[in-house]
Amino acid sequence: MNDNRILQYIESVYRFCLKRLSSHADAEDLAQDILLCVLQGLRRSDVTNLDGYVWRIAHNRYARLISERKHDVVVLCGGEMLDAIPVETTEPLNEAQQVVFQALHSLRAMYRDIMVAYYVHKLDIRTIATRYELSPEVVKWRLHVGRERIRERMSVMEKNYEKIKMHVMCNGAFNPNKYLDTQLYKAIAKACYDTPLTIEQISLTTGMPTLYLEEALEYMVYGDAIEQIKGKYVTNFIITTAAQRQVAMQGLSDDVINEATDALLNYINDTEVQLRQIGFYGNDFPMSHLLHILIPKLIYSASDIGNDIESIKYEEKFMRKDGGWGVFIVNEGIECIDSSFAGQNEYLYNNECGESGKIHYYWSGDAFNDRLNQYLRNPKFCLDALNADNTLLFGNDSDVADAIENGMCEERGGRIVPSIPIFSCEQYNKFGDWSQGCKVLDVIWNKWVSMLREVYEADTPRRLRNQIDSNVLSTAHNFGIYILQALRKRGLADESKVDEVFTKGILCVRE
Repeated sequence: MNDNRILQYIESVYRFCLKRLSSHADAEDLAQDILLCVLQGLRRSDVTNLDGYVWRIAHNRYARLISERKHDVVVLCGGEMLDAIPVETTEPLNEAQQVVFQALHSLRAMYRDIMVAYYVHKLDIRTIATRYELSPEVVKWRLHVGRERIRERMSVMEKNYEKIKMHVMCNGAFNPNKYLDTQLYKAIAKACYDTPLTIEQISLTTGMPTLYLEEALEYMVYGDAIEQIKGKYVTNFIITTAAQRQVAMQGLSDDVINEATDALLNYINDTEVQLRQIGFYGNDFPMSHLLHILIPKLIYSASDIGNDIESIKYEEKFMRKDGGWGVFIVNEGIECIDSSFAGQNEYLYNNECGESGKIHYYWSGDAFNDRLNQYLRNPKFCLDALNADNTLLFGNDSDVADAIENGMCEERGGRIVPSIPIFSCEQYNKFGDWSQGCKVLDVIWNKWVSMLREVYEADTPRRLRNQIDSNVLSTAHNFGIYILQALRKRGLADESKVDEVFTKGILCVRE
């Protein structure tokens, strides 16, 4: 039989592989494996149904590849100079061996395992072929490819491992930290940010073995932190650099901050009577306390922020595979938020009667308290059940102690009362009308937001342009912290204390 007959199957076999593997490199390797097996079979016996034979081999080889991937073996040593590394040695690898070791582990398992079997464990070609259910020709080919790729990579594997600093938040409702909570995840995100990369290219860039990258990439794709496109991986969120933050801050001079502070303070003073007459619990709190919810509320109500950012429909535009919605807000170069960051967390709760409510936590980086943040997810007291004297309903003494410890309640005149403002829905709507009535920031705010958008548009990859507004919105809200800092300097707003939980930026809405 003329072996050239298999040429007609080259393209269709490749398409078969690409459809199932979604990687050009993997598809090429598998297609070559299939065609080599077909060729070997044709030389051994007379095949009457070539079409059926080819596709039976194709399905079998694909099934075996998937089985191999599910049973990858962790390789602990290697080299190419591989034969220069004793299998049983406990001595540390020298510098040259370490470079080879890293290059070896940048290979996919289909090459890596065969290289280790041949060079480290000294197995012959036929034994390796039997172990991995491959033909000797395929084993030889993979050894050849593996050697070539190691040679290519040895010159670029001198990787300096430095800790990657990233602070992770979100603009929406999901848990972004679990997809970027390790150095491995952060290294992958940074490597794939500018250009889509294959898993082997990621390995070369990060110095991480492909063995460890495979599962990490699968998890990050599920979390929408990484997107897989035609066998390559690319970061699916904007990374704001220290340089971008520095440029952005140029739009907030002391003069701009003082002008905005004066304008907002005048509005609050002019409308203070109207505000307190809304009648919410806490309307009689000192203004030094209330400013910590009034300033953020006014900032968040500044709806005319360039191109109507507030009108973004996050639920429609950024639905996530894990069930949440929104986008990552990631800042590179820092590990924790400082006094230049501000934000708002919202928590839904239900009381014992089945009624619901919402807690708003306006925070600034220097006063943010993670213990309080965790407590607010499940507060152990009932804000809906205010008694006639404004005392609260508790389940037990332990709940009282927790509430006091977290700054949500205080003992006053022998009674346990809330230490935060509490609104009914009707009162909160009036509060919203009050904040919407403030127009004194329009010019300053629009300039600030326009400048932020220019910063992001200058450096954001084109594929992430639809996330610019979310990042601009999140960054723009930091404006409020500078207003509060100016008010503190003037002695008008309460200071947070290092040894105390600061809850003066919290309010509750009873629904």
